[in-house]
Amino acid sequence: MTDDTEGPKPWDIEQFRGVRRHAQRKADWEKDRELVLDASYRTGKVAPKFDTDGPSLFWLALKTACLTVLTVGFYRFWMITRLRRHYWNAIRIQGDPLEYTGTGLEKILGFLVAIIILAVYLGLVNIGLTFLGMSFLSNDPLAMNISILAAMPLFFYAAYRARRYIMARTRWRGIRFGMDHGAWGYTGRALWYWFLTIITGGLLYPYMQFKLAKYMADRTWFGDLKFHQNGSWVGLFAYWVWLYIALGLIGLAIWGMYADRDNPATTVVAGIIAFVGYISLFVMMMRYEVVVFRYLWSNRTLGEASFENDIAPGKIISVYLVGTLLVAICTILISIVVLLLAGLAAAFVLGIDNISQVQEFDAVLAESMANPMQSIPTIAVTAALLYIILFAVPFAFSQIFITRPILQRKAEAMVIHDAQVLTQSRQREHDHAAEAGGFADALGVDVGAGF
Repeated sequence: MTDDTEGPKPWDIEQFRGVRRHAQRKADWEKDRELVLDASYRTGKVAPKFDTDGPSLFWLALKTACLTVLTVGFYRFWMITRLRRHYWNAIRIQGDPLEYTGTGLEKILGFLVAIIILAVYLGLVNIGLTFLGMSFLSNDPLAMNISILAAMPLFFYAAYRARRYIMARTRWRGIRFGMDHGAWGYTGRALWYWFLTIITGGLLYPYMQFKLAKYMADRTWFGDLKFHQNGSWVGLFAYWVWLYIALGLIGLAIWGMYADRDNPATTVVAGIIAFVGYISLFVMMMRYEVVVFRYLWSNRTLGEASFENDIAPGKIISVYLVGTLLVAICTILISIVVLLLAGLAAAFVLGIDNISQVQEFDAVLAESMANPMQSIPTIAVTAALLYIILFAVPFAFSQIFITRPILQRKAEAMVIHDAQVLTQSRQREHDHAAEAGGFADALGVDVGAGF
């Protein structure tokens, strides 16, 4: 992989334009430092802005998702890359956007390397099981469980490596972010914390979450300025225990239904309690995740600069609920329109204009479907159309109704104190991160896929 500062690549128009914009901003900055040290910086308090429009994001998401479907997933790496660039560019600190310099080619090469390594690793595990008299291929339940457990460390390893790649490809005003090596250390800690969480019935989940977040944050840099995570896991525990109240409601309902299962009234009341408990559990989980985000960032520093975030959980929950409803409604309407247009187009091409011709067409279609070789084109076109309706369309709508507003609220709820410190950061050494999050892509745990 080459250094992202070597210059624009002629085959990547978006990166070419991004490098040109960065060069122009750098030239303006060097001409007049007052463009950087303006009033808000001198007061030491800066609030990021989120600047992007829905239509451009929708068409970008729809186009890249359709290409992903038509290329049987091959274009997914470029889809993620282009969306990351769009979102990174939307987050502006003092008027200057974040930049994402990763490429789809990096990601697919990293993915192919990771697939080979994973195949060899899991193959060796299965050979060892076969030597011990167990075989995954013979559907031995114990061997299957051991194989799954053997792959568990790779998920944590992949998550850290993916975050490190994202940091290595993120810049602000030309200064790179980065992360120290530490994937195996993160993996060992994650396994131990998960063990503690399981044996305590989930009570230590906030402890695990805080410790792993601190491990990552304390190894993250902006230039030569280092992040540091302050606070304590106890600050999260107070919000976590509310989930057990919801679980208690569900458990009470199940117990009531079992204890008096012959009484219809009890069954109805227990069902209502279980439904309320389930909804409460869902809302509490979402609330907890927002609180974690707010707490961690409000207790995080970068050099002498500090952060504060006052995002309200209700805003995120309302966006998710309303956004999900809007995505469903828009997807259904688009699906109806697309299917009607497809039917009309087929009728026009085949010259069908009455019921008898439709019946004749159905007979011909059934006969062609009986012949696999003749039905392949029809199946391919139908499958592509269904995947576009079921994947590409809802994915595009989810970007403008869910992902975009949530990112906007989180970013604009952030305040950076002593922000003038950021101008003192010096460029850090380029981190090639050659694996490019390939393990995360292969295992389906790419932290950046959700941006």
